[in-house]
Amino acid sequence: MRAWVVGTLLLAVVAVMLGLRSGGPQQAISASEIAPAVARPIGSEGHQATSFEVFHARDLAAALSRYAAQAPPRDVRRLRTEVDAACRVLALLEQDGRNPPDSRRDAARRELQKRCADLPVPSLYVPVGDTRMPPEELSDPVAAAAALAQLHGAMQPEVLVDAWLEAFRLDALPQHRIFPDQRRLLPAEAEALIRVVADWRECTRLNACGPGSLFALRVCALNGCEAGSDVQSAWHQALSPRDYESVLAIHAWLTNWQAGPMQ
Repeated sequence: MRAWVVGTLLLAVVAVMLGLRSGGPQQAISASEIAPAVARPIGSEGHQATSFEVFHARDLAAALSRYAAQAPPRDVRRLRTEVDAACRVLALLEQDGRNPPDSRRDAARRELQKRCADLPVPSLYVPVGDTRMPPEELSDPVAAAAALAQLHGAMQPEVLVDAWLEAFRLDALPQHRIFPDQRRLLPAEAEALIRVVADWRECTRLNACGPGSLFALRVCALNGCEAGSDVQSAWHQALSPRDYESVLAIHAWLTNWQAGPMQ
């Protein structure tokens, strides 16, 4: 499995790569409207934190510590990857010089600062896999079929992204079935869009797509969003209409296709 490819760093520039935001109303987001919805109090003796509570906890460090003490190591690593991605946003914004007041991002940024305060600053270095696609690729039916088989079983975000890009590189994706209008993706679009889909699927798996979750705070802090935005709504505001339609189409096709037998 290739290394997880520029996850958060590319998410930080997805809106720029795909045409930035659709021109929605500029409504400020208030801190009260993104207050975390913790399912039950965190901190009681013997209580085992769930992934939902980690992504919504005010005391993120304590919830993460309790989760790590009782969850399988593989699940802990996967969850910690998403926590680091959210907390890394603060360093990215600082590095990019995006510090001026912005009513659409400030509340999410302040909430991340509170939750991430007791955690070490995640490294800004993310290993880069070999995902650059050549402009042309000779047709290879055997390799294309193998790439689709790999994509059919790809569920983890990094595996999904790598498998999708390999299938795209080999022209194995049935784009005529994925997109009703028969559109064809450019390489940069194929990569940026699948990262949004992977982000959306992972927050769904972890039950952490709602307002106030680390996933939603990350997208809002990077791109800005309206009050009460969940992950889907935040990406809707960040992407152009065409790109958002593409994300929906890819998400729907993958969900239905992976649920059935490989054909």
